[in-house]
Amino acid sequence: MSDASPDVPTQRGWYADPTGLPQKRWWDGEQWTEHLHDPERNAYGIDEGSALGARAAVFNNYLWAIALLPVVSFLALTSAETASPLLGWGISIGSVLLAFLDRRQLLRDGLDQPFHWAWAILSPGAYVVGRSVTVRRRTGASLAPMWVWAAIMVVYVLTVFGKVDQAAAAVAALGG
Repeated sequence: MSDASPDVPTQRGWYADPTGLPQKRWWDGEQWTEHLHDPERNAYGIDEGSALGARAAVFNNYLWAIALLPVVSFLALTSAETASPLLGWGISIGSVLLAFLDRRQLLRDGLDQPFHWAWAILSPGAYVVGRSVTVRRRTGASLAPMWVWAAIMVVYVLTVFGKVDQAAAAVAALGG
């Protein structure tokens, strides 16, 4: 674009809509896209963020793997009397690695400043929730991975309570 006029930006970003409407439109560095931003939305805590191309998938395999990791713990809990402590470490380390790869993929797909992978050190759930909310604010994507993770955790917690209740009943039967 060597003959760019002063009205055509050279850097990708949000600019006043060339149609004259009171909104911003995403310039991808070569052309105007269909992605729009209403400045009024910032008043409600919704970021401008970045516009992702039509090919970019905000729900990649890395995120789904992190969201589904509690299933591994659940299966270990229901199939064995005691789960190995190494399983917990493996899930923690795996979630951090997957979060790092997920963030890297989002950056490659054009999402500026995605949720940081280091939150997965705190817990896989912290990353799934924070990442889902951040991507929703920037792209309008659904919160599906967060809700899937939450549903799995509810089932997991209820199962743990059931196991504790069974153990308490067994102890009471021995003492009674």
